[in-house]
Amino acid sequence: MEKPGNLIPHEDILIDKVVNISLEVQKIRAIKPIIVDENTHVILDGHHRFTAALRLSLPRIPVIYVNYNSTSISVSIWHRRFSKPHIVKSILSSIYSSGGICARFDSIRICDDSLYKLYWKLEKVESFLNSIGIHVEKDMVGHLEPPSIYKEDVISIANRGLRFPPKTTRHVYEFIIPQKAILIDA
Repeated sequence: MEKPGNLIPHEDILIDKVVNISLEVQKIRAIKPIIVDENTHVILDGHHRFTAALRLSLPRIPVIYVNYNSTSISVSIWHRRFSKPHIVKSILSSIYSSGGICARFDSIRICDDSLYKLYWKLEKVESFLNSIGIHVEKDMVGHLEPPSIYKEDVISIANRGLRFPPKTTRHVYEFIIPQKAILIDA
């Protein structure tokens, strides 16, 4: 168990998901552990549970510490899959850019001068597409391929006090992470 204030997030959250988790935690008085790097205290997985714990003023939350430098942990990206890719391609071609760090959708490139800015640009594009009725799903494969994210990027963003958009990184573990909810105090 760890004090939430000792943990450092690297991703933003979706408030609806935090509300649902908070209600569930209040109901069952338990929460699944958050995955945290043992050296930096950066949260790798569990940002919504972490924020729910803060919202509920939990004095301690269950944490599984891992060695992020281990080769048994990798970080990957979420591709974007669109419900109407032909329309998205037309829209994206109007904001085509080049240079810097880029995401790709066929021959279309969306770029920015930093990984952080590019991922927030993609988040704005996704929000716009959702607002006009085009469903955007983050998946292991899809139409739009964002640039790779590395462990150093995750740690750097967290240590700078910044956050990537929700569900930017996809951590993969070559070992089993316990999924059982742990009873909480409070």
